Amino acid sequence: MTSSNPINKETLMYGALAALCVGSILWIVRQEVSLLLMLGVFNLVWIVKWYKTMPDATVMDPVNYVTFNNGHIQFGSTSIPVHKVTRVALETTREHCYFSLPYNPTTPGNPPGFVFPASKAAEFKRYLQGELGDILFIY
Repeated sequence: MTSSNPINKETLMYGALAALCVGSILWIVRQEVSLLLMLGVFNLVWIVKWYKTMPDATVMDPVNYVTFNNGHIQFGSTSIPVHKVTRVALETTREHCYFSLPYNPTTPGNPPGFVFPASKAAEFKRYLQGELGDILFIY
């Protein structure tokens, strides 16, 4: 999936503030502060905040999500020249279909792609064939 959220100052500040609050409360109650406990609370707050900022990875309408403009295939924040796309991966399960461009990674080891409902797989495949022409599908 193409979703990576870098750590930003706001997230770090929330985590630091939470750790400071818990540390202060513990210091007042027990008169001791454990650095390990404060780090644990900071990580817990950061993980919860990071999880909440993750976008929903399921695309409900792949035909409208993937567009072809000026010789590029575009979806999400990904834009790849059409002439570089030689293979498309479509893996269908009972509920979902996984689309990716395994030979066009945007970052090393991270091919662009997304998940959509399996009921839309045939329609999406026809759409890709119409736009990309003679393309090799990997299943």
